[in-house]
Amino acid sequence: MKNRSTCVLAVQFRQTFGALLSALWRLIHPILLIGSIAFAISPSLSAQELVIESWRKDDQIFWDRVIIPAFQRKHPGIRLKFAPEEALLYDGRLYSRLSTRVAGDVVFCRPFDGGLRLNDKGFLQALTEKQLENFSPDSRRAWTTDDGKTTYCLPVAYVIHGIFYNKQIFRQLQIEPPQTVNEFMDRLKKVAAAGQATPLALGTADMWESTQVIFTGMGPNFWGGEKARQGLLNGNKKFTDPEFIKVWRMMSQFKPYMHPKQNEMSNSDMQVLFATGNAAIYPTGSWDIDFLRSTSFAYKKQIDMGVFKPPVENKNQRCHLSVHPDFGIGINKNTRHPEAAKQFLDWLASPEFAQLMTDTLSGFFSLSKHHVAVNDPLGQEMMNWRKECDDTIRINAERLNRVWPSMEEELWYANVKVINQEMTPEQAGQYIQRIQEKNAYLK
Repeated sequence: MKNRSTCVLAVQFRQTFGALLSALWRLIHPILLIGSIAFAISPSLSAQELVIESWRKDDQIFWDRVIIPAFQRKHPGIRLKFAPEEALLYDGRLYSRLSTRVAGDVVFCRPFDGGLRLNDKGFLQALTEKQLENFSPDSRRAWTTDDGKTTYCLPVAYVIHGIFYNKQIFRQLQIEPPQTVNEFMDRLKKVAAAGQATPLALGTADMWESTQVIFTGMGPNFWGGEKARQGLLNGNKKFTDPEFIKVWRMMSQFKPYMHPKQNEMSNSDMQVLFATGNAAIYPTGSWDIDFLRSTSFAYKKQIDMGVFKPPVENKNQRCHLSVHPDFGIGINKNTRHPEAAKQFLDWLASPEFAQLMTDTLSGFFSLSKHHVAVNDPLGQEMMNWRKECDDTIRINAERLNRVWPSMEEELWYANVKVINQEMTPEQAGQYIQRIQEKNAYLK
């Protein structure tokens, strides 16, 4: 009797529970069906993450806190990840990742020869005229093929070379920003004599500063800017010419005014040295404005920072200014998210981004045609120099690097040797000219 009752109860339970399950299934089945259809026709959230390759580690905080949120407010279905590499390692590692199809979806492009190499290998997606309508032919030039037919990266920002100084140190020593090279050397001597700070924040451990900051930043006033650069391109000028030797001669005088351990110190070390008030003069460019300010704030030693133009040889001389197209951004041809990448580049070409970048990354100036207000006082001061000086670009950026060994790396080597007084200015000129004469485009 007990067993029979148990069986009856079991049957009743199964009937009741089965009815409940059937009702529940009728309720949730349409929901599951709709969800599965939506999943099938829509990309997943993870599939819409775009990885941005860059060498600008200094800008991580600005991308993460300002630029990326601004884009995602308008494009909530696309996530951005700013993934910068160490600047000195970027080119080689990016090339490797592109070659093995594991690179990010969009990449920062070096101007001229650096970006062109990536395009020649078929790594970058050609841009359309519609995408480029807000950029002049001159802005596009740094990321356009020699025949002018293909622009492979969106022009984004240019920078201006200049020399930052600690206003408080200058006031204490009763000295003014220099205008000529002789005055520049005089300021270094006076800071050294006072013994309170390193006169010149310049290190040679990273090597690149000797070329991209000193040689190509201060050099144009010696060699006459764009005219001399064009002369090198067409073979009418040589690095052994007197105007180039003069630059190396100036550089050979710097060592007594540099930190005693400068050959062990990186550019990051020099940024901190200057930003904490322990150096008087820091040759660099507009790209460092925000980083120097944020570093000073982080160390709770905010400095009164000023900037002056690269000095000329003579006071009445016309000045030449390195106004360099710093970076473009292109689409990896093998991205898994081409439509999302296109939407991102379209936003980069907008007036909203142009103003946001200018406000957020002080010292990076938009290459677009949009009207953009430069609200940072140091950035505005450097912009105004362009009314007084003739523009040029870094001397070896266009075509001169199309040689092996690379002209860029050979300039690093020679310039560091000159600064450390291990090579004479004349020897440097001969050394670099031998590299130049190997360049195929001169044949």
